[in-house]
Amino acid sequence: MTNLIKLNLARNCLKYIIKAYGIKEIFIPYYICPVIWISARQANCKVKFYHIDKNFMPTKDFPQNSYILYINYYGLCSENCNLLSKKYKNIIIDNSQSFYSKPQGLASFNSLRKFFAVQNGAYLFTNKIVDIPLTPDNLNLQPQIFHKNTEEFIKNELTLNKENSIKTISQTVEKSMDNINFEADINQRLQLYEKYDRIFHKYNKINLKASKSNIPYCYPLNPSTEDLGKSLAEKFILLRLWKDLPKSFCENEYFNSIIALPLNDLQYAQNIINYFK
Repeated sequence: MTNLIKLNLARNCLKYIIKAYGIKEIFIPYYICPVIWISARQANCKVKFYHIDKNFMPTKDFPQNSYILYINYYGLCSENCNLLSKKYKNIIIDNSQSFYSKPQGLASFNSLRKFFAVQNGAYLFTNKIVDIPLTPDNLNLQPQIFHKNTEEFIKNELTLNKENSIKTISQTVEKSMDNINFEADINQRLQLYEKYDRIFHKYNKINLKASKSNIPYCYPLNPSTEDLGKSLAEKFILLRLWKDLPKSFCENEYFNSIIALPLNDLQYAQNIINYFK
C-alpha cells in the first residue's frame, strides 16, 4: 500500500526516503538542482553521479540493487520513468517538475510550489513510514513568480535553502491546495505548451511532447540560434534551469542553454507568444 505523506519540501522528501529505507549510497544525475544532492549528503548518504543523454535517459546501467534517483524532467519524461521503474526495483522518481504524474518506483515525490502559488509543500508517496517526530512547517513566505518579482523570488529560495529539517506541510498550504482548480490548470498548461511549440519547435533542440500523461512544468526551449536566446533575454525575464554544466559533459551540449517558458502565468505566456508570432 502506497502512503501519501505531506512534507514541507521536495528535498526533504528525499531525506525521508533515505531514512525510511536506510539508504547509504544513491545514484543521482549531474543534471539536477544542487539542493537535491546536497540534501542526500546531509542525510549521510553517499552520492554517485551519472550522466544522461539527449533523450534524458541514463547513459549507463546500474547494479540491480542500486538506489537510483531519476528526474521527470519538465514533467515530460513519464515514459522514461515507466521504463526505468520496470528495470530497477529501487528507482526513486523526483516529480518536482511533474505534479500530476502518478506514483511509481520505490517512492516518488513532487513539489507544490513549482506548480502553484504556495510557499512550499511536497507530496511523498512511499510504502515505508519512518517513526520520527515531525513538527508542522510554520514558515510564512509570500509566494513569488520569478518573472514578476525576481528579487523576492530569490529571497524566498535562500530562505528555503535554510529549511533543513523534515517537517509536515503547513495548514496554510493545505488550505490553498483545496482551492485550486486542477482541471483548469492542466488545460492551461497543455494549451500554452502547444502554442509555444507551434512557434519554437523548429528552433528548439529539445523535442518533448506534452499530453494528458505528460503535464508540463514549463516549455523547455534550447534555442538552436543565439539570436533567439538573446531576443528572449532582452524582452522577457525568464528562468534558466541548471546551467553552467562543464563543457566536457554531454549534458552541456543538450541542456546548458535551456530557457523555461512559463505555463503558470497566462498573460505573460501570451505576451511571449504574441511577440514571436
